[in-house]
Amino acid sequence: MAPSQSKLAEALNTLIDEKKATVTETAAGISVYQLEGPDADGLYTLFEEAGWKKIICRDKGGEIPRHLIAANGKGLTITAERPATPDGIEVILTRSGFEALLDKPPESTIVWVEGLTAAIDTRAVRYCPWWHEGEFKPEGGAESVARVTRMLGRKGPGDHLGRWLLKAPATPVHEKALEPWRERAASRLLRAMAQEIEPDNKLLFKGPPPARFIVEDEEDLAADLFATLQSVATWLLENDRELENRHGLLAAEIARTATRGGSAMDLAGTLRLALEGARIAYSFGVTQQNKDTLRALGDLRKAVSEDTAKLSEIMRTLGTAVAGAVFANIGLIIARMNVPAGGKFVGPAAILVGIVLAIYVLSVIGSGVHYIRVQGYLRNEWRNSLYRFLSDDDYKRLVETPVGRAETAFWCVAAAGILMLVISLVALFRIVSA
Repeated sequence: MAPSQSKLAEALNTLIDEKKATVTETAAGISVYQLEGPDADGLYTLFEEAGWKKIICRDKGGEIPRHLIAANGKGLTITAERPATPDGIEVILTRSGFEALLDKPPESTIVWVEGLTAAIDTRAVRYCPWWHEGEFKPEGGAESVARVTRMLGRKGPGDHLGRWLLKAPATPVHEKALEPWRERAASRLLRAMAQEIEPDNKLLFKGPPPARFIVEDEEDLAADLFATLQSVATWLLENDRELENRHGLLAAEIARTATRGGSAMDLAGTLRLALEGARIAYSFGVTQQNKDTLRALGDLRKAVSEDTAKLSEIMRTLGTAVAGAVFANIGLIIARMNVPAGGKFVGPAAILVGIVLAIYVLSVIGSGVHYIRVQGYLRNEWRNSLYRFLSDDDYKRLVETPVGRAETAFWCVAAAGILMLVISLVALFRIVSA
């Protein structure tokens, strides 16, 4: 049945796009209006092949027999009842039907959409292919920002943001059949972030400085911008009790980040940086970073700088030690080659000096390893006591990444030094024992 139904949906969508028909879908069935005879005849056959029931073609004079449909003129109407579907599921065959469904409050948590190839889970509704099986549990959480978005004569973001918010923000949603949902989701979520929606359809972010963006009722964003929008909206609507605070912080960061107003694309392009600033400000627990917090953040950056500087100093010391040991071993090799073979103490003395130099290099490496372990332990202790206000991502960016790069450089220098030392010692022992 699936291939036949796909052909039926494609034929209906083509007629709608070419303005040769209008379609009304209901829970019980479908009605197709303003058809010409040949088009009505072809649709009748497709409805039969797809398993639809009680298919009737009529005009103003009444029902038309099946064999006479193709010969009739304009103004024909076909009605049909849907195949039996499980209770509690809404089913959609055409794009226009999907658009009409999205423009009214959701009545079911599962919607079958013809043309989809994979299920798309939002907080409130699952959109999936026809005959898709599996349970779906809607999630709670903040689904309205009406109390923090002031609407001045314009339609607001609505009370059903849950069906525009993906459970997994990175879910691919750029299938053609999902385009009506994607365009409306982008518009609704962008509107939800504004502090005011003005009569001329502009979204106001007060700042300072203030910024205004024009967002239409349907907006098609690029895949990366849509994923960013979903991530930002997920953070904004994560907890209803924190909505007002987060909304104010995010709006202020959008206004501060945006150098000018613009379109929905311009607004979406500011969201990544705005979210980063809003999350840090929210983690501090205040709308403005107080002096104590700034001092703590400055101390953290100073400590990280001192750690990396200390490791750089150890690496310079290690490099000097390795270079000295290698050149000393080379000198001992040259000296041993120029001393008569009968010298009794030259060989043991050369070996002793080489071992002492090796111990010195290893002690420098050991001190560096010890320093890394101690500082790692201290950072773990400080993380839980002094820097809880930083999220894991922020702490990783400010501390773990720069320190990790410095430690990696130390291990590379240590490995290279040990390799050079081993090669020079092996050469020394072979020359001395020859």
